[in-house]
Amino acid sequence: MLANAAAPVVGLVDTLVIGRFVGTQALAGIGLGAVIYGIVYWGFGFLRMSTAGLAAQDDGAGNVAGVQGHILRAIPLGLLIGSLVFVLQLLLLPAAFAVFTASPELESSAATYIQARLWGLPATLGTIALMGWFVGISRAGLALQLQIVLNLVNIILSPLFVIVFGAGLYGVGLASAVAEWAGFLMGLMLMRREFVRRGGLQPGVITRANLLDPTQLKRLGIANSNIFVRTLTLTLGFNFFGNAAASEGSLFMAANHIHMQLITMSALVLDAFAHTAEAVTGAAYGARDRKRFNRAVQLTTKFSALFAILIGAVIWLGGPLLIDLLTVDPAVRDMARTYLPYAALAPVIGFAAYQIDGIFIGTTRTAEMRNAGLVAVALYIGAHFLIVPRFGAAGIWLAFLFYYAVRALTLAIYYPRITAHLNQDV
Repeated sequence: MLANAAAPVVGLVDTLVIGRFVGTQALAGIGLGAVIYGIVYWGFGFLRMSTAGLAAQDDGAGNVAGVQGHILRAIPLGLLIGSLVFVLQLLLLPAAFAVFTASPELESSAATYIQARLWGLPATLGTIALMGWFVGISRAGLALQLQIVLNLVNIILSPLFVIVFGAGLYGVGLASAVAEWAGFLMGLMLMRREFVRRGGLQPGVITRANLLDPTQLKRLGIANSNIFVRTLTLTLGFNFFGNAAASEGSLFMAANHIHMQLITMSALVLDAFAHTAEAVTGAAYGARDRKRFNRAVQLTTKFSALFAILIGAVIWLGGPLLIDLLTVDPAVRDMARTYLPYAALAPVIGFAAYQIDGIFIGTTRTAEMRNAGLVAVALYIGAHFLIVPRFGAAGIWLAFLFYYAVRALTLAIYYPRITAHLNQDV
């Protein structure tokens, strides 16, 4: 939970520095920029999820060489993808802005922030692979250490670049990029230490035959492709929400960006239970231990529900204080307070979606995740066009909360397949 809660601190610090020392237009720009950057970050989230599920299953089966092989395949893949996106940014950014509805000034601000952050994208994707591996082998403490280093660097550099050097949006994005590389290097050190703790690098792991093993590559390819499609559907859903917010103007977008910081932090805290479910259900699935599997599902779901209610209450009661901290603009503060109740409902309604995701990732039931994701985003977009004409800006939030609910329901339909398959294997 601490490791996950630390993850959104980069975005929170960026928002704080821009909101208090630059201005509303820049705050709206970083909001749109974060939405577009998130397409890449979440779009390639399969690097974390597939690595976590596959590593958890091999860890449960006692296959140390398999556990090591998964991360040694995932890291180079992340670095390669990040580098390709960085090189192609001149083509990708205009395409992104062709999709999103925003003023030229807002697009310019967002582009400045994105271009700076892309310097750290290879490290970001390498890091999320490491984070998934640490979670999959039930070593979340290592993920926390990585996040601490990353956040400390960002907390130091972001105010330095913006307040002292006056670098504005580019400075805050560049600070985040440097922090991502620091976190990635820390992650590599921790990975090496974990290899040593488990008896050192296993014979034959770093060989062409092993790293390019057709069976393992097929497992990775199937998991990655299904999760990639599923993640694209989630990204489409969140970016549809972000685009709807941008269409309401800079004021609504700036307030919405503050809400998304609260939602992101709450989601990542609740994801702690989902990540625990990934590791323990994955290990139980690999060991063919039905009793351990059921206990992991029950305990993580109960605690996730409890914390969802607590977090919703904290957002409701403490949100106004955080809003005042993040921006000095009275109009943005008023707008953010108006729609704060919807942000408070997001973790209460959304926890089930996070939780069941963890179970499906741990058992690598990725085809079902893909199918459910496609259905859920289609239902969300349809609901948006039905609700918004009647309720206006509030309808944007109502449709978004509906999306959380259908994400969980569409996956729940497939849940009996997991238990049935486990029973057959046992």
